[in-house]
Amino acid sequence: MIVIARHGRPALDRHVWINAEQYQDWWAQYDAGGLTAGQKVPNALMQALMACKIVVSSSLRRALETAELAAPGRDLIIDPRFVEAPLPPPPLPSFILFKPRFWGIISRIGWFLGYHRDQESRAEAEIRAQGAADWLIEQAQTFGSVGLLAHGWFNRMMRPYLIARGWVCVYDGRDAHWSHRIYRPKPD
Repeated sequence: MIVIARHGRPALDRHVWINAEQYQDWWAQYDAGGLTAGQKVPNALMQALMACKIVVSSSLRRALETAELAAPGRDLIIDPRFVEAPLPPPPLPSFILFKPRFWGIISRIGWFLGYHRDQESRAEAEIRAQGAADWLIEQAQTFGSVGLLAHGWFNRMMRPYLIARGWVCVYDGRDAHWSHRIYRPKPD
C-alpha cells in the first residue's frame, strides 16, 4: 500500500495583491514557511498513516509539520526528492497585480509550456516524479506499506507513473490540504 498525502493549510497570507517579482518572493516564503496553527488532522489520514510501516516527508517545512501532526511520534524519512515542483512567475510588468492563487495558476501554465526561469523544468520534474514513484513502489514492496506527506502538484505528477506500473487508486481524497490517496497493486 502507498498513501500519498498533501500537507496541511500553510500560514502564509494568500489574500495579498502582488506583482510577478513579489510573487517570486512570496513563493520562497511559502516554501520556507509552516502551517497555520490549530488545524485538525482528518482522522482518515491519521488512520491511513498508522497502517504504514514507514512514513516519508518532503523536506519542506509545511510537509514536515504535517508529518508531525498526522503521524505523531513516528520516525520520518525526510527526502527532498518529494518537494513541490517550482512555480516561477512569467515576466509581467510590475504594475500587474494578482493574488498568489492566480499567480500560481498562470505560473503553472507557463511552467507547463516551458518557462522555468532557470529553475527545475517540467521535463526535469517529470524525471524526478518518475524516480520518486519508483522509489515509493520499492519501499512498499520491501516494507509492505509507505506513507508520504508532500505537495499537491508533485503528488499529482507521480500519479501516472504509479498507474503505469500497475498500481490503482483505491481511495481518492482529492487534492485539498490534508487530503490523501491510497494506492494498491492492481489485482491479477
